[in-house]
Amino acid sequence: MKIVSINDKMAEKTVEALQARKESCLEILDEMRSLVEAGEIIEFVACSADINGSTQIHCAIKDYLGGIGMMEMGKYTLTQITIEQDYED
Repeated sequence: MKIVSINDKMAEKTVEALQARKESCLEILDEMRSLVEAGEIIEFVACSADINGSTQIHCAIKDYLGGIGMMEMGKYTLTQITIEQDYED
């Protein structure tokens, strides 16, 4: 699976760089969709941050307790990335 790094702090804010990042994100979503359709992914948690820094956690879960654990892992990961980026700025 492809990973898009958000640690580049968008050093290059050119239209081409922004388009490349957008295409990378869409490739990941397309691959996840195909894995869900194939039955290989049965649960997931996705964290997202918009251009203004607002974050969301998206869950597709089978049971409540497992979902809480997956959501907490996603929240922790996203929080750490946000804190590290703020610190580096």
